[in-house]
Amino acid sequence: MLVKIKQQLREGKQLITFTTLTVMAQALGVVTPLVVAKLFSPGLFGSYTLARMVVFFVAALTISSAQQPFIVYANAERNKTGKINKSFSIQCVFLTISLCLYLVIITLFAGPVASFARISMGDLVFVSLAFAGFAIKIFVCNLFMALGRRSKGALAGLVYEAVTVIFIVLFYLADSINLRSVFLVYFLSGILLVIFFIWSLDVGLLFPFEFKTKYFKAMLSFTTWGMMGATSAYFINWGDNLVLRFFVSMNEIGIYNLSYSIFKGLIFLISAMGNYFLPFISQHIENKDKLHNYLAVKRPKIIALGLMGLVCVFFSIPHILKLLYGNVYSQSQLVLQILLIANAISLYSIFYSPLLSALKRYKFVNIIAVVQISINIILNLVFVPYLGMLGAAIATVIAYFCRAVIVEIYFRAYVNKKVNIFCKAS
Repeated sequence: MLVKIKQQLREGKQLITFTTLTVMAQALGVVTPLVVAKLFSPGLFGSYTLARMVVFFVAALTISSAQQPFIVYANAERNKTGKINKSFSIQCVFLTISLCLYLVIITLFAGPVASFARISMGDLVFVSLAFAGFAIKIFVCNLFMALGRRSKGALAGLVYEAVTVIFIVLFYLADSINLRSVFLVYFLSGILLVIFFIWSLDVGLLFPFEFKTKYFKAMLSFTTWGMMGATSAYFINWGDNLVLRFFVSMNEIGIYNLSYSIFKGLIFLISAMGNYFLPFISQHIENKDKLHNYLAVKRPKIIALGLMGLVCVFFSIPHILKLLYGNVYSQSQLVLQILLIANAISLYSIFYSPLLSALKRYKFVNIIAVVQISINIILNLVFVPYLGMLGAAIATVIAYFCRAVIVEIYFRAYVNKKVNIFCKAS
Protein backbone atom coordinates (compact mmCIF):
# COMPACT_ATOMS: atom_id res chain seq x y z
CA MET A 1 0.00 0.00 0.00
CA LEU A 2 2.81 2.40 0.92
CA VAL A 3 4.61 1.67 -2.33
CA LYS A 4 1.43 2.37 -4.30
CA ILE A 5 0.90 5.68 -2.51
CA LYS A 6 4.49 6.73 -3.20
CA GLN A 7 4.06 5.83 -6.85
CA GLN A 8 0.87 7.88 -7.13
CA LEU A 9 2.55 10.85 -5.44
CA ARG A 10 5.51 10.56 -7.81
CA GLU A 11 3.22 10.40 -10.84
CA GLY A 12 1.25 13.39 -9.57
CA LYS A 13 4.44 15.37 -9.11
CA GLN A 14 5.58 14.47 -12.62
CA LEU A 15 2.23 15.56 -14.07
CA ILE A 16 2.39 18.91 -12.26
CA THR A 17 6.00 19.44 -13.38
CA PHE A 18 5.17 18.55 -16.99
CA THR A 19 2.10 20.81 -17.05
CA THR A 20 3.95 23.73 -15.45
CA LEU A 21 6.90 23.52 -17.85
CA THR A 22 4.57 23.16 -20.85
CA VAL A 23 2.52 26.20 -19.87
CA MET A 24 5.69 28.23 -19.28
CA ALA A 25 7.03 27.22 -22.71
CA GLN A 26 3.75 28.16 -24.39
CA ALA A 27 3.72 31.48 -22.53
CA LEU A 28 7.23 32.28 -23.74
CA GLY A 29 6.20 31.22 -27.24
CA VAL A 30 3.52 33.92 -27.07
CA VAL A 31 5.95 36.48 -25.62
CA THR A 32 8.36 36.12 -28.56
CA PRO A 33 6.12 37.74 -31.23
CA LEU A 34 5.05 40.40 -28.70
CA VAL A 35 8.72 41.31 -28.20
CA VAL A 36 9.27 41.36 -31.97
CA ALA A 37 6.23 43.63 -32.35
CA LYS A 38 7.83 46.06 -29.91
CA LEU A 39 11.03 46.17 -31.97
CA PHE A 40 9.45 46.27 -35.44
CA SER A 41 7.06 48.62 -37.18
CA PRO A 42 3.53 47.22 -37.70
CA GLY A 43 4.28 46.68 -41.40
CA LEU A 44 7.52 44.78 -40.76
CA PHE A 45 5.82 42.82 -38.00
CA GLY A 46 3.14 41.89 -40.55
CA SER A 47 5.85 40.47 -42.85
CA TYR A 48 7.32 38.57 -39.90
CA THR A 49 3.99 36.95 -39.02
CA LEU A 50 3.22 36.00 -42.63
CA ALA A 51 6.68 34.45 -43.05
CA ARG A 52 6.19 32.48 -39.81
CA MET A 53 2.88 31.36 -41.24
CA VAL A 54 4.72 29.68 -44.14
CA VAL A 55 7.10 27.97 -41.71
CA PHE A 56 4.28 26.60 -39.58
CA PHE A 57 2.32 25.45 -42.63
CA VAL A 58 5.10 23.16 -43.86
CA ALA A 59 5.82 22.06 -40.27
CA ALA A 60 2.14 21.11 -39.81
CA LEU A 61 2.26 18.97 -42.94
CA THR A 62 5.51 17.23 -42.03
CA ILE A 63 7.32 17.03 -38.70
CA SER A 64 4.36 18.09 -36.53
CA SER A 65 2.15 15.41 -38.09
CA ALA A 66 4.73 12.74 -37.25
CA GLN A 67 4.87 13.79 -33.59
CA GLN A 68 2.14 11.59 -32.12
CA PRO A 69 2.92 8.48 -34.24
CA PHE A 70 6.57 8.59 -33.14
CA ILE A 71 5.65 8.86 -29.46
CA VAL A 72 3.05 6.07 -29.67
CA TYR A 73 5.21 3.59 -31.60
CA ALA A 74 8.38 4.40 -29.66
CA ASN A 75 6.69 3.78 -26.31
CA ALA A 76 5.26 0.50 -27.58
CA GLU A 77 8.72 -0.52 -28.85
CA ARG A 78 10.36 0.51 -25.58
CA ASN A 79 7.92 -1.57 -23.55
CA LYS A 80 8.63 -4.56 -25.78
CA THR A 81 12.41 -4.37 -26.32
CA GLY A 82 13.67 -1.67 -23.94
CA LYS A 83 14.94 0.37 -26.92
CA ILE A 84 13.44 2.70 -29.52
CA ASN A 85 16.06 2.36 -32.27
CA LYS A 86 13.54 1.27 -34.94
CA SER A 87 11.15 4.16 -34.25
CA PHE A 88 14.06 6.57 -33.87
CA SER A 89 15.48 5.52 -37.24
CA ILE A 90 12.17 6.17 -38.95
CA GLN A 91 11.76 9.49 -37.16
CA CYS A 92 15.18 10.54 -38.48
CA VAL A 93 13.91 9.65 -41.95
CA PHE A 94 10.78 11.77 -41.37
CA LEU A 95 12.95 14.70 -40.24
CA THR A 96 15.06 14.40 -43.39
CA ILE A 97 11.94 14.18 -45.56
CA SER A 98 10.51 17.26 -43.82
CA LEU A 99 13.63 19.33 -44.49
CA CYS A 100 13.82 18.16 -48.11
CA LEU A 101 10.12 18.80 -48.70
CA TYR A 102 10.47 22.31 -47.32
CA LEU A 103 13.39 22.99 -49.65
CA VAL A 104 11.39 21.71 -52.63
CA ILE A 105 8.34 23.83 -51.74
CA ILE A 106 10.35 26.96 -51.03
CA THR A 107 12.37 26.51 -54.25
CA LEU A 108 9.33 25.98 -56.47
CA PHE A 109 7.27 28.76 -54.87
CA ALA A 110 9.99 31.18 -53.79
CA GLY A 111 8.51 34.08 -55.76
CA PRO A 112 4.90 33.72 -54.55
CA VAL A 113 6.01 33.11 -50.94
CA ALA A 114 8.27 36.19 -50.93
CA SER A 115 5.48 38.25 -52.48
CA PHE A 116 2.90 36.95 -50.00
CA ALA A 117 5.05 37.86 -46.98
CA ARG A 118 6.46 40.93 -48.75
CA ILE A 119 10.08 39.92 -48.07
CA SER A 120 13.16 39.62 -50.28
CA MET A 121 14.69 36.42 -51.62
CA GLY A 122 17.57 36.93 -49.21
CA ASP A 123 15.12 37.10 -46.31
CA LEU A 124 13.63 33.83 -47.52
CA VAL A 125 16.95 32.06 -46.90
CA PHE A 126 16.77 33.04 -43.23
CA VAL A 127 13.12 31.95 -43.07
CA SER A 128 14.34 28.53 -44.24
CA LEU A 129 16.90 28.47 -41.42
CA ALA A 130 14.06 29.24 -39.02
CA PHE A 131 12.17 26.21 -40.30
CA ALA A 132 15.23 24.01 -39.70
CA GLY A 133 15.54 25.30 -36.14
CA PHE A 134 11.85 24.78 -35.47
CA ALA A 135 12.00 21.22 -36.87
CA ILE A 136 15.01 20.44 -34.66
CA LYS A 137 13.13 21.69 -31.61
CA ILE A 138 10.12 19.45 -32.33
CA PHE A 139 12.43 16.49 -32.98
CA VAL A 140 14.30 16.88 -29.66
CA CYS A 141 11.13 17.40 -27.58
CA ASN A 142 9.45 14.39 -29.20
CA LEU A 143 12.54 12.26 -28.58
CA PHE A 144 12.35 12.78 -24.83
CA MET A 145 8.59 12.14 -24.90
CA ALA A 146 9.24 8.89 -26.78
CA LEU A 147 11.75 7.86 -24.11
CA GLY A 148 9.14 8.39 -21.40
CA ARG A 149 10.92 11.50 -20.09
CA ARG A 150 8.02 13.89 -20.42
CA SER A 151 9.32 16.53 -18.04
CA LYS A 152 12.64 16.61 -19.87
CA GLY A 153 10.79 17.07 -23.17
CA ALA A 154 8.75 19.93 -21.70
CA LEU A 155 11.94 21.46 -20.30
CA ALA A 156 13.56 21.28 -23.75
CA GLY A 157 10.63 23.21 -25.20
CA LEU A 158 10.92 25.81 -22.45
CA VAL A 159 14.69 26.21 -22.99
CA TYR A 160 14.17 26.68 -26.74
CA GLU A 161 11.62 29.45 -26.21
CA ALA A 162 13.73 31.12 -23.49
CA VAL A 163 16.90 31.08 -25.62
CA THR A 164 14.92 32.53 -28.54
CA VAL A 165 13.78 35.51 -26.48
CA ILE A 166 17.27 36.02 -25.03
CA PHE A 167 18.87 36.00 -28.49
CA ILE A 168 16.36 38.52 -29.84
CA VAL A 169 17.11 40.85 -26.93
CA LEU A 170 20.87 40.42 -27.48
CA PHE A 171 20.55 41.25 -31.19
CA TYR A 172 18.55 44.32 -30.22
CA LEU A 173 21.17 45.47 -27.71
CA ALA A 174 23.82 44.94 -30.40
CA ASP A 175 21.74 47.16 -32.72
CA SER A 176 21.48 44.28 -35.20
CA ILE A 177 17.80 43.52 -34.97
CA ASN A 178 16.05 43.02 -38.31
CA LEU A 179 13.92 40.45 -40.07
CA ARG A 180 16.89 38.23 -40.93
CA SER A 181 18.41 38.24 -37.45
CA VAL A 182 15.08 37.33 -35.88
CA PHE A 183 14.66 34.29 -38.14
CA LEU A 184 18.30 33.35 -37.61
CA VAL A 185 17.54 33.23 -33.88
CA TYR A 186 15.14 30.30 -34.36
CA PHE A 187 17.91 28.30 -36.04
CA LEU A 188 20.53 29.17 -33.42
CA SER A 189 18.10 28.20 -30.65
CA GLY A 190 17.61 24.79 -32.26
CA ILE A 191 21.37 24.19 -32.49
CA LEU A 192 21.92 25.22 -28.87
CA LEU A 193 19.03 23.00 -27.80
CA VAL A 194 20.84 19.98 -29.24
CA ILE A 195 24.07 21.01 -27.52
CA PHE A 196 22.32 21.53 -24.17
CA PHE A 197 20.43 18.22 -24.15
CA ILE A 198 22.51 15.74 -26.17
CA TRP A 199 24.48 14.79 -23.06
CA SER A 200 21.36 13.61 -21.23
CA LEU A 201 20.38 11.05 -23.89
CA ASP A 202 21.10 7.36 -23.48
CA VAL A 203 22.35 6.67 -27.01
CA GLY A 204 22.23 2.95 -26.32
CA LEU A 205 18.44 3.18 -26.59
CA LEU A 206 18.63 4.89 -30.00
CA PHE A 207 21.21 2.86 -31.91
CA PRO A 208 21.95 0.99 -34.05
CA PHE A 209 19.84 2.42 -36.87
CA GLU A 210 17.35 -0.17 -38.07
CA PHE A 211 14.94 0.75 -40.82
CA LYS A 212 11.93 -1.56 -40.95
CA THR A 213 9.55 -1.14 -43.89
CA LYS A 214 6.64 -2.44 -41.82
CA TYR A 215 7.27 0.16 -39.11
CA PHE A 216 7.68 2.90 -41.70
CA LYS A 217 4.38 2.09 -43.44
CA ALA A 218 2.51 1.93 -40.13
CA MET A 219 3.94 5.23 -38.89
CA LEU A 220 3.37 6.84 -42.29
CA SER A 221 -0.28 5.79 -42.23
CA PHE A 222 -0.65 7.23 -38.72
CA THR A 223 1.15 10.39 -39.82
CA THR A 224 -1.17 10.81 -42.80
CA TRP A 225 -4.16 10.96 -40.47
CA GLY A 226 -2.19 13.28 -38.19
CA MET A 227 -1.76 15.69 -41.10
CA MET A 228 -5.48 16.34 -41.04
CA GLY A 229 -5.47 17.34 -37.38
CA ALA A 230 -2.24 19.34 -37.60
CA THR A 231 -3.34 21.14 -40.76
CA SER A 232 -6.74 21.88 -39.21
CA ALA A 233 -5.04 23.42 -36.17
CA TYR A 234 -2.83 25.43 -38.52
CA PHE A 235 -5.73 26.95 -40.46
CA ILE A 236 -7.64 27.66 -37.24
CA ASN A 237 -4.64 29.66 -36.03
CA TRP A 238 -3.59 31.28 -39.32
CA GLY A 239 -6.57 31.18 -41.68
CA ASP A 240 -7.51 34.83 -41.09
CA ASN A 241 -4.22 36.00 -42.61
CA LEU A 242 -4.97 34.25 -45.90
CA VAL A 243 -7.92 36.60 -46.41
CA LEU A 244 -6.50 39.69 -44.72
CA ARG A 245 -3.44 39.65 -46.98
CA PHE A 246 -5.60 40.46 -50.01
CA PHE A 247 -7.83 43.14 -48.45
CA VAL A 248 -5.81 45.13 -45.91
CA SER A 249 -2.37 46.72 -45.65
CA MET A 250 0.70 45.09 -44.08
CA ASN A 251 0.39 47.56 -41.18
CA GLU A 252 -3.11 46.29 -40.43
CA ILE A 253 -1.92 42.67 -40.68
CA GLY A 254 0.76 43.46 -38.10
CA ILE A 255 -1.75 45.16 -35.83
CA TYR A 256 -4.20 42.26 -36.14
CA ASN A 257 -1.54 39.64 -35.47
CA LEU A 258 -0.41 41.36 -32.29
CA SER A 259 -3.96 40.97 -30.96
CA TYR A 260 -4.17 37.45 -32.31
CA SER A 261 -0.89 36.46 -30.64
CA ILE A 262 -2.33 37.39 -27.25
CA PHE A 263 -5.58 35.62 -28.13
CA LYS A 264 -3.70 32.44 -29.11
CA GLY A 265 -1.70 32.59 -25.89
CA LEU A 266 -4.92 32.57 -23.89
CA ILE A 267 -6.24 29.72 -26.06
CA PHE A 268 -3.09 27.71 -25.25
CA LEU A 269 -3.62 28.28 -21.53
CA ILE A 270 -7.25 27.22 -21.80
CA SER A 271 -6.26 24.12 -23.79
CA ALA A 272 -3.72 23.24 -21.10
CA MET A 273 -6.63 22.69 -18.72
CA GLY A 274 -8.08 20.08 -21.05
CA ASN A 275 -4.68 18.36 -21.25
CA TYR A 276 -4.38 18.50 -17.47
CA PHE A 277 -7.67 16.65 -16.93
CA LEU A 278 -7.12 14.10 -19.72
CA PRO A 279 -5.23 11.52 -17.56
CA PHE A 280 -7.92 11.79 -14.86
CA ILE A 281 -10.78 11.41 -17.35
CA SER A 282 -9.07 8.50 -19.13
CA GLN A 283 -8.60 6.70 -15.82
CA HIS A 284 -12.18 7.24 -14.62
CA ILE A 285 -14.13 7.19 -17.89
CA GLU A 286 -16.39 4.44 -16.50
CA ASN A 287 -16.95 6.19 -13.14
CA LYS A 288 -20.12 8.28 -13.52
CA ASP A 289 -19.78 9.88 -10.08
CA LYS A 290 -16.34 11.27 -10.85
CA LEU A 291 -17.37 12.40 -14.34
CA HIS A 292 -20.47 14.08 -12.93
CA ASN A 293 -18.32 15.85 -10.33
CA TYR A 294 -15.94 16.94 -13.10
CA LEU A 295 -18.70 18.51 -15.22
CA ALA A 296 -21.16 19.66 -12.56
CA VAL A 297 -18.80 20.80 -9.77
CA LYS A 298 -15.24 21.43 -10.99
CA ARG A 299 -16.17 22.79 -14.39
CA PRO A 300 -18.47 25.67 -13.22
CA LYS A 301 -15.93 26.82 -10.64
CA ILE A 302 -13.05 26.87 -13.13
CA ILE A 303 -15.21 28.59 -15.78
CA ALA A 304 -16.23 31.28 -13.27
CA LEU A 305 -12.62 31.86 -12.27
CA GLY A 306 -11.52 31.93 -15.92
CA LEU A 307 -14.24 34.41 -16.88
CA MET A 308 -13.13 36.70 -14.07
CA GLY A 309 -9.62 36.59 -15.49
CA LEU A 310 -10.85 37.36 -19.02
CA VAL A 311 -12.91 40.29 -17.74
CA CYS A 312 -9.78 41.67 -16.05
CA VAL A 313 -7.87 41.31 -19.34
CA PHE A 314 -10.75 42.99 -21.23
CA PHE A 315 -10.61 46.15 -19.13
CA SER A 316 -6.85 46.23 -18.60
CA ILE A 317 -5.74 45.61 -22.19
CA PRO A 318 -6.00 49.29 -23.29
CA HIS A 319 -3.62 50.30 -20.50
CA ILE A 320 -1.26 47.36 -21.16
CA LEU A 321 -1.01 48.09 -24.89
CA LYS A 322 -0.48 51.78 -24.16
CA LEU A 323 2.27 50.98 -21.66
CA LEU A 324 4.10 48.52 -23.93
CA TYR A 325 3.62 50.02 -27.39
CA GLY A 326 2.44 53.58 -26.95
CA ASN A 327 -0.04 54.48 -29.69
CA VAL A 328 1.59 52.30 -32.37
CA TYR A 329 -0.78 49.37 -31.83
CA SER A 330 -3.77 51.29 -30.44
CA GLN A 331 -6.05 49.68 -33.04
CA SER A 332 -5.26 46.28 -31.57
CA GLN A 333 -7.37 47.10 -28.52
CA LEU A 334 -10.83 46.62 -30.03
CA VAL A 335 -9.69 43.61 -32.10
CA LEU A 336 -8.41 41.85 -28.98
CA GLN A 337 -11.49 42.71 -26.96
CA ILE A 338 -13.64 41.08 -29.65
CA LEU A 339 -11.37 38.02 -29.74
CA LEU A 340 -11.67 37.65 -25.95
CA ILE A 341 -15.29 36.59 -26.56
CA ALA A 342 -13.91 33.58 -28.47
CA ASN A 343 -11.63 32.89 -25.48
CA ALA A 344 -14.68 32.79 -23.22
CA ILE A 345 -16.47 30.43 -25.62
CA SER A 346 -13.41 28.17 -25.74
CA LEU A 347 -13.25 28.17 -21.93
CA TYR A 348 -16.81 26.86 -21.83
CA SER A 349 -16.31 24.03 -24.34
CA ILE A 350 -12.74 22.92 -23.51
CA PHE A 351 -13.97 20.60 -20.75
CA TYR A 352 -15.56 18.34 -23.35
CA SER A 353 -12.22 17.79 -25.13
CA PRO A 354 -10.71 15.28 -22.65
CA LEU A 355 -13.99 13.36 -22.58
CA LEU A 356 -14.09 13.09 -26.37
CA SER A 357 -10.43 12.04 -26.44
CA ALA A 358 -10.89 9.44 -23.70
CA LEU A 359 -13.88 8.03 -25.59
CA LYS A 360 -11.77 7.98 -28.79
CA ARG A 361 -14.12 10.25 -30.74
CA TYR A 362 -11.21 11.33 -32.98
CA LYS A 363 -13.27 11.33 -36.17
CA PHE A 364 -15.73 13.84 -34.74
CA VAL A 365 -12.90 16.04 -33.41
CA ASN A 366 -11.31 16.20 -36.87
CA ILE A 367 -14.62 16.83 -38.61
CA ILE A 368 -15.54 19.66 -36.25
CA ALA A 369 -12.12 21.25 -36.82
CA VAL A 370 -12.75 21.25 -40.58
CA VAL A 371 -16.22 22.73 -40.01
CA GLN A 372 -14.74 25.49 -37.84
CA ILE A 373 -12.11 26.30 -40.47
CA SER A 374 -14.72 26.41 -43.24
CA ILE A 375 -16.99 28.74 -41.28
CA ASN A 376 -14.08 30.99 -40.38
CA ILE A 377 -12.74 31.30 -43.93
CA ILE A 378 -16.20 31.88 -45.45
CA LEU A 379 -17.07 34.56 -42.89
CA ASN A 380 -13.68 36.19 -43.40
CA LEU A 381 -14.46 36.48 -47.11
CA VAL A 382 -17.81 38.06 -46.21
CA PHE A 383 -16.72 40.45 -43.43
CA VAL A 384 -13.09 41.42 -44.16
CA PRO A 385 -13.75 43.35 -47.42
CA TYR A 386 -16.14 45.64 -45.50
CA LEU A 387 -14.86 45.62 -41.91
CA GLY A 388 -11.17 44.85 -42.31
CA MET A 389 -9.46 43.59 -39.15
CA LEU A 390 -12.66 43.77 -37.13
CA GLY A 391 -14.33 41.52 -39.68
CA ALA A 392 -11.64 38.87 -39.18
CA ALA A 393 -12.08 39.05 -35.40
CA ILE A 394 -15.86 38.75 -35.69
CA ALA A 395 -15.49 35.78 -38.05
CA THR A 396 -13.23 34.06 -35.51
CA VAL A 397 -15.74 34.57 -32.70
CA ILE A 398 -18.64 33.21 -34.77
CA ALA A 399 -16.56 30.19 -35.84
CA TYR A 400 -15.69 29.38 -32.21
CA PHE A 401 -19.34 29.83 -31.23
CA CYS A 402 -20.54 27.45 -33.96
CA ARG A 403 -17.95 24.88 -32.87
CA ALA A 404 -19.06 25.15 -29.24
CA VAL A 405 -22.74 24.73 -30.19
CA ILE A 406 -22.06 21.68 -32.36
CA VAL A 407 -19.88 20.07 -29.66
CA GLU A 408 -22.56 20.74 -27.02
CA ILE A 409 -25.31 19.20 -29.16
CA TYR A 410 -23.14 16.20 -30.10
CA PHE A 411 -22.08 15.60 -26.53
CA ARG A 412 -25.59 15.70 -25.09
CA ALA A 413 -27.18 13.76 -27.97
CA TYR A 414 -24.61 10.98 -28.37
CA VAL A 415 -21.90 10.93 -25.72
CA ASN A 416 -24.01 11.70 -22.67
CA LYS A 417 -26.75 9.41 -23.95
CA LYS A 418 -24.24 6.57 -23.78
CA VAL A 419 -22.34 7.53 -20.62
CA ASN A 420 -25.12 9.47 -18.87
CA ILE A 421 -22.68 11.85 -17.14
CA PHE A 422 -25.12 14.59 -16.28
CA CYS A 423 -27.11 12.21 -14.11
CA LYS A 424 -25.13 11.22 -11.02
CA ALA A 425 -24.90 7.46 -10.50
CA SER A 426 -26.84 6.17 -7.54
